[in-house]
Amino acid sequence: MIHSCPSCSLGEVWFEEDGPDVYLNLNRVATDEDLERDHYLEYEGQIIEIVKIQVAFCPYCGEKLTSGKEVVVPQFQHHNFGGRK
Repeated sequence: MIHSCPSCSLGEVWFEEDGPDVYLNLNRVATDEDLERDHYLEYEGQIIEIVKIQVAFCPYCGEKLTSGKEVVVPQFQHHNFGGRK
C-alpha cells in the first residue's frame, strides 16, 4: 500500500503508483436515491463515476507521496457511467 490515511478508509478512495507518479482514485457508487433518478443504473453500489487525479501529497493529511522534487503536471481522468451527464 502506498499510503494509508484514515479519511480514505471511509469511502472508495485509494492511491496508486505509476512509475514516479502517484494518483488519487475516487469512486462514486449508486445509492437508492440515484437509482430512482437515473434509469440507466442497475443496482445499489454500482460505480457511477471514477476520478483519477495525479497528486504529490495526500489531500486529506498532507503527507508527501512522491519521492524527490519532481514537478507534478496536473492531469486527471473522469469517467461517468450513469445516464445523467
